[in-house]
Amino acid sequence: MRVTNSGDIPVRLVADARLLVLEVTPRSARKAVRCQLPADMRPGGDMERPLVLPPGRSYVEPFEPRLYCFGQRLLDALTEGAIVVLHLGWPTGKTATPPFEVASIAGVEPELASLKEIVSPPVGLPDTPTASLEPPPPPRPDDPDPAKLTIRGPVAIDATSPTGISVAVTLHNAGKRAVSVRFRPETLRFGVKGPGGADDCHWPVGPVAAMRELFTTVPAGGATELSVLLDAYCNSHTFEQPGLLVIRPELDTSKAGGADIDLRTFDGRVVATKSTVVRLHQGHTPPRLQRPHLEPEATAAPPTSTSTSTSTPTSTPTSTPHP
Repeated sequence: MRVTNSGDIPVRLVADARLLVLEVTPRSARKAVRCQLPADMRPGGDMERPLVLPPGRSYVEPFEPRLYCFGQRLLDALTEGAIVVLHLGWPTGKTATPPFEVASIAGVEPELASLKEIVSPPVGLPDTPTASLEPPPPPRPDDPDPAKLTIRGPVAIDATSPTGISVAVTLHNAGKRAVSVRFRPETLRFGVKGPGGADDCHWPVGPVAAMRELFTTVPAGGATELSVLLDAYCNSHTFEQPGLLVIRPELDTSKAGGADIDLRTFDGRVVATKSTVVRLHQGHTPPRLQRPHLEPEATAAPPTSTSTSTSTPTSTPTSTPHP
């Protein structure tokens, strides 16, 4: 997101992407959907991140659209060819009362009318589909009837805190024969990417010796589900900061087979080809204070679109989104 002051005098801007509201119109849709952060993830007023925006200068802040468009329906709207319009600030009402997104600076003339929000020009999402995380492994030439297992997690999980993030993992058998597999917490692991970086989350102890009651038989065309708590697999630093976590479930039974008890089982790895997104409202530690800064003049670039959505008598902040 880039907000540029194209006017002649400095203005006061609330430089905080948490105030964004995305209006997303999917291709061929007649009506836009609105996406925004939940109330406990938005700032409480206009004093948390104020910034003086001089004439000709810009403020730039990256943001994660999936934090705003969350859940199956809204995530599906963020597809190639969709049109996005960004609103930065607070909804406009019948009366111009604080808080304001843009306001005059005391003592600076002329005094401008305050703005509740500023609106971007429409932006089209590129026609570039997201590649699968990992393709399925090719069949082994020495196995005429290989197991065809797939694994997946839920599309989205909205979590208020790190404790209690329950992930329902589904194992599906697309083959023509039943498959015995050790589908248990100790054979699951999760690849996680979040505000703190990437992490490989696994069960704290290895699988115990094979016993028949530890194996599940998944019929041909059938599925089984297992719910686990994510914080049982990940270190605490994974959840230090709030934000978006992208997790990928994996089943690894390469060291948890049934050969020792003469049981034919699936012994290998199954990795989900689609990720699960987790919106974490609060982390283990308070959010880091981010002080807004102007974009350096040496690298400042003009907005990709010059259309103006809101204006004042002599100064017009404009915003250009880059979802």
